[in-house]
Amino acid sequence: MTATFLGCAASGRAEGEPVRQDAPPPDAVPARLAAFQRDVDSTPPSAYELFRAAGPDCPENVVRQTHRDYPGLKRYDEAFDKVMAEVQSTSVTGAPAVWLVYNMGVVVKTPKAVFAIDLAHRKGLLAEQLLDFALVTHNHDDHVDEALLATMDRHRKTVVSNFMCNYGAHKRGTTPGGYSRGERTLQIADATIRVTPSDHNDYLREFTSAFEISVGDWTLYHSGDSFHTRMLNPTREPDLWICHPHNGIDIADCVRKFRPKRTVVAHLDELGHEGTGRIDVRRALDDAARIEPLGTEAVLAIWGDRIQ
Repeated sequence: MTATFLGCAASGRAEGEPVRQDAPPPDAVPARLAAFQRDVDSTPPSAYELFRAAGPDCPENVVRQTHRDYPGLKRYDEAFDKVMAEVQSTSVTGAPAVWLVYNMGVVVKTPKAVFAIDLAHRKGLLAEQLLDFALVTHNHDDHVDEALLATMDRHRKTVVSNFMCNYGAHKRGTTPGGYSRGERTLQIADATIRVTPSDHNDYLREFTSAFEISVGDWTLYHSGDSFHTRMLNPTREPDLWICHPHNGIDIADCVRKFRPKRTVVAHLDELGHEGTGRIDVRRALDDAARIEPLGTEAVLAIWGDRIQ
């Protein structure tokens, strides 16, 4: 079995460059992933919640001390900064570029637009200048940055969600967007976005939206915290599927069902979660081992990695 580990410094390649290597034996974890996990494990949810609440205006002396005390939070900030710099410096003429910022938050750059999906970060507001629109799978704190969405709305930028009316974007009259329940297809810039409802669990019915985003012949599928495999029905075989593998769906059944070329095992080490609620790299490696033989390329990305 092989898996893709992004930006492995031990390979001698540049950070962020995809690297294929033989999967480790069960008692081993690639050095970059192991170092990441050690830093994350040192960060309790309470420290993360306080730091996130401080927002982008947190005093610099507090930031420095927090980074010293909690290496996982230093990685968290550095990932955001890295992605923002790369988005600005990257020119896209063909297939979109995609970065994992944190948890299931990604930034996508197409030839005509920059947008985010589930971008939730203490610095998230700083991304607003770069974003043309935003997609949000559901209204949970680890997928929503309220300050970012409110500012985008105030600036009449489209936010597609099933919980925010986003009237500013509607009033502008130049882009469709805003509140979306049920199935809906939108065209924003060069992205065709099919929105479909999905259950989050057995009582939060249709609480989540899945996004099938096509730019030309290339398709990204982001299924958020979906609970039922039967509710995930992309119309194309995705070039890239970003998924939460431990919220109810069977990741292997999904791969068999809609045959993504590459599958990103996401929701990795969400700092606001604890115990089994944090998906660590060992569990992600197990997921990769299950799905690689089924014909998808399993991608293990950590915060800040470019994944496309």
